[in-house]
Parts: sequence; C-alpha cells; structure tokens
Amino acid sequence: MKKSALCLFLAATFSLYVIPFALSAEHPGQPVEKPKSTIEHPGKEVDKPKAEHPGKPVTADFVKKSIQDHVNAQSKDGVFVIHDDKLMKDWRLRLAKVHDPVRSFEKDGKTYYFTCVDLQSVGSNDVLDVDFWMVPKDGKLEVTDTKIHKLNGEARYNYEGINIKEIK
Repeated sequence: MKKSALCLFLAATFSLYVIPFALSAEHPGQPVEKPKSTIEHPGKEVDKPKAEHPGKPVTADFVKKSIQDHVNAQSKDGVFVIHDDKLMKDWRLRLAKVHDPVRSFEKDGKTYYFTCVDLQSVGSNDVLDVDFWMVPKDGKLEVTDTKIHKLNGEARYNYEGINIKEIK
C-alpha cells in the first residue's frame, strides 16, 4: 500500500509541475516570430577534419585550400584583380589570410561553401575582405561568386539568413 501511495503521489506531482512546464516550453501560447537580425556570415560552420576520417568529406581545410588555389589561378604575377562596383575601380591585391570559420548553407538545392579572405592592396595599406561562395563540382570546389564584403574593416553588407542585405 505504501508503494502505491508513493507512486500516486509522484505521478500527481509530476503531472502538476513537470508536464505543464515541459509543454509550455514547446508551446508557450501564441507563436512569436523572432526578429530578423543581420549577421556577418550565413550558414553553419564546416567541421575541421578528423584524423579518423580524412579525405572525402568537404572539410574547412579543403575549402580554404580551394580558395587559395582559386586566387592563385586567377592571379597574374601574384596579383589578384577584383573590380569594385562601388568605387568603380580595379583593385590589385595579394592574398593575406583565409578566415575561419568556413561555413556552408543550402540554397536552391545546392550546398554552398563560404569563407572570406583578406587581400592586401598592392601599393597601399588598404585591406579588402572578399567573400567567396563555392559549390562542389567533379570532386573539387568551384567558385560561383566573389564579392567585396569590407574595405579596411567597414562592411558593405551583412546577411539576413542567407540573403545579402546591403548597408546604406
């Protein structure tokens, strides 16, 4: 009798205190939409390679190496050129640093890998943070878009989700 009374007491306590609390966390009344906030980079961080499974999966190191290879392939005599639509000029740049973290996101049924790169201007102290978007193609990553994100630390755009929001 004592065991069944204790079980009833615990069940009643559980139903009075724990169950409503758990349900309220999942369904707290009217849904409230979280405000859309701007972020610097979209997507989720790409994992660093694990020694246990090297090779095949797209890793942060693979993305960074792909960017370096792309910049080197597009460079002439070590100088990468990008057109600046805002300032209406061509920047002559050298690769300074590929940023962490590397990110990925899904859009239009494709997985995009994304990172930004610091490029130092040839002949001045200007530093451009350039964003590169890539998709897997034939076992490699192909750059699909390149855009100047920052000039000397001043952002030109941020993100709402995975969409670019220009800063005015």
